[in-house]
Amino acid sequence: MGSDPFSHWGLRSVELTDQPLLDSYFQSIQQPLSDYTFSQLFSWSNSLRILWKLIGDHLCVFANGTGDLTLLMPPIGQGSAMRALEECWGLMHAYNSSAGCPEQSRVEYASDELLAQFDRQRLDVVPMGVDYLYDTQRMIDLAGGDLASKRQLKNRFMRNYEFYVETFDASRHTQPCLELLHQWKEHQDQSHQADAGLSALKRQKESLATQTSLLHADALGYQGLVVYVKEKPPPDQAPRWEGFSLRGFTFGEPLGTDQASIVIEKTDLSVKGLAQYIFSEFCQRFYQDRPLINAGDDWGLQSLAWTKLSYRPVRLLQKYMIKRLAAVQVLIETGCSAGAKEAAVESSDEAVAATATMTDAPTLVTTDAPILATVDASAVPEIVVRAALPADLDAAVGVEQSCFDTYCLSKRQLRYLCSSRTAVFLVAESGGTIVGQAIGLVKHHRRGLSGRIYSLAVKPQFRGRGLGHKLMRRMLDELAQRGARRIYLEVESANRSAQRLYENMGFHNIGVLPDYYGPQRDGVHMIYEVRIPGYVAA
Repeated sequence: MGSDPFSHWGLRSVELTDQPLLDSYFQSIQQPLSDYTFSQLFSWSNSLRILWKLIGDHLCVFANGTGDLTLLMPPIGQGSAMRALEECWGLMHAYNSSAGCPEQSRVEYASDELLAQFDRQRLDVVPMGVDYLYDTQRMIDLAGGDLASKRQLKNRFMRNYEFYVETFDASRHTQPCLELLHQWKEHQDQSHQADAGLSALKRQKESLATQTSLLHADALGYQGLVVYVKEKPPPDQAPRWEGFSLRGFTFGEPLGTDQASIVIEKTDLSVKGLAQYIFSEFCQRFYQDRPLINAGDDWGLQSLAWTKLSYRPVRLLQKYMIKRLAAVQVLIETGCSAGAKEAAVESSDEAVAATATMTDAPTLVTTDAPILATVDASAVPEIVVRAALPADLDAAVGVEQSCFDTYCLSKRQLRYLCSSRTAVFLVAESGGTIVGQAIGLVKHHRRGLSGRIYSLAVKPQFRGRGLGHKLMRRMLDELAQRGARRIYLEVESANRSAQRLYENMGFHNIGVLPDYYGPQRDGVHMIYEVRIPGYVAA
């Protein structure tokens, strides 16, 4: 693979010469997040190792900052982005599997606008923060009782300090800004000495990105402001302009048609009120014509979230992380009635996060292999369907291995599912032996809960007795009792026996998923609706 493991995939580093091309894709977005700009990609390109590639007519941006390969945002372009996303999944899975972290394949910083390109029922979509948007004029005036504290701090700064403001000039301001950045990072590191983990790493990467922005501010087209400050002299002395030092700087850029993005703001925290002053002044000088100010997200830090909320945002732009719902296959045996056949269904949302060995490819494998053994029904103990216990995991692995030639769920994955609060993990037991299992998940939505069938497996010698139907019936009951009012699954269109089983249990077809299981292998999307509030199965 040479020194660069990504070159043979056509992935390129972000260079300043790429700006016109990449900007042409970002300009097509109607409601962009603060992350959707060339300047952000370039500034963070070293600390996150950002790479890009055109797939079809879509811009695909990757990151390799933590040892894995992720898609930094959904594909951006005209027309359907699904094929571009499929190729991105393949690249991520190939790299992350070789790196020992296949479960890390994901898309980050997806907006509602870009997410609308895809069928969300085929993806595991998890909120991952918001951009905070403010009314520009309110940030200039800081008027109203809810912003009184900000206004008072701004006025306090203006009363207590001598200061002057300049538009950023790279030739004069770059070096003092770099010195202030260094002081800011030292202060933050000392203030958070107990935190040597994620926050410290974020500060290090943010510092590197800010340095890159400072060194290339003109080329990136940033608008910038700097503030020089010194304390006021005693009343009996005339003002002196000697001794002023740069104590704050900020950068921004237009975003979309109605936003301006505050990309960087760094101030000497010992100068009280300077942060409130520079934010308000920057908005007034540069962005009065923009209705909204985007201050970015809060990095998942509660203190930063509190600060951003205290400015009273008028809108929050939701960001999402996307993972793929990898397909899990279930064997269908020959020689038994359609109602007794076990069906292949897609995997669930949360379990993908625990997957270490399962493929990301949406491949459904069925087999017509004969039943390995027959069992005299009169000689078999009664089969009991119950919740799985940690003690069942070894036996559950055995069920997986007896049913699937490839892509078996591992013991680690099953342990995760057994302990997950949103998973329903059932086993079928006969005479102390685990002979089948079913797994489903509950997913939270703004309007309620839904369920998804994850896996269904029965040992070959116990098929033909309706055990798959019994497991599925119990699964539907459990999901309904947990509050799910709609339960989904996908099945290959050619698998008519599985579809008949589901139809007999109350599922109905709600759409076709072209090429879902591979070229010329469409999927059928099915739903089961729990119609009675407080549903309890008979």
